[in-house]
Amino acid sequence: MSNQQHWQRKWREVLGESTDSMPDIREDYALHFDIWKLDDEKLEACFSIFPNGKRILKRVKEVRKVCPQSTDTDDETLLSKLNQLNENIEIVLQAFGDQALIELNREKSSTEKCRVYRGSETLRCEVFKNADPPTIHLDDALSEIIKKHCGGEGYEALFFLSEPLYQLAGCDYTVSHWIAWAMVETEYDTDPYYEAFELYKMKAEAGWSDEEQFVYINSSVLSEDEPVMAKSISP
Repeated sequence: MSNQQHWQRKWREVLGESTDSMPDIREDYALHFDIWKLDDEKLEACFSIFPNGKRILKRVKEVRKVCPQSTDTDDETLLSKLNQLNENIEIVLQAFGDQALIELNREKSSTEKCRVYRGSETLRCEVFKNADPPTIHLDDALSEIIKKHCGGEGYEALFFLSEPLYQLAGCDYTVSHWIAWAMVETEYDTDPYYEAFELYKMKAEAGWSDEEQFVYINSSVLSEDEPVMAKSISP
């Protein structure tokens, strides 16, 4: 029995689901959704089986407690978080040492504009239509970073947990990656996803396109969706 099958069986046992004929993990919706209906004691049993499972569970509990709320945070603060996010990503990629990803990540420095967008979900969909999160190249390296420090078991754990954590985070990959980073948090001097999680808590999100870097923040104050130009920062 593979690690993933073992973990699947364990989770299904805790959930009270049959283990006689288990579906493909990618289609085992009890793992993806019902796991978050469990109490803390049962969740601890589920996460204790993973590499650095206690650290992962600590972040899981933090996300479960969060209720993202729109704020009137000023532009300077939002762009400062974007700047810190970029700095932390650079630090980790440098430490990991994948030169190709380092060079790709540095393409952000070629974008001259930085701005804040405030508005509804409609605006969010529009501004992210041709944009990626600033973490995109770190996201590409995440599985190998975890594999480097946690071995094949950690690599498999990331795959197993990816969909449940994605659902917990409200379908936000960056937040789910912040949780998964717990597996390697002691290996690096900085947490590259932390500022993204801080933005998430205020219903904000960072983006990067060919033309600009930006922070979108949900706002019900404006009567219509409009971009708000903000003070430039050094990407």
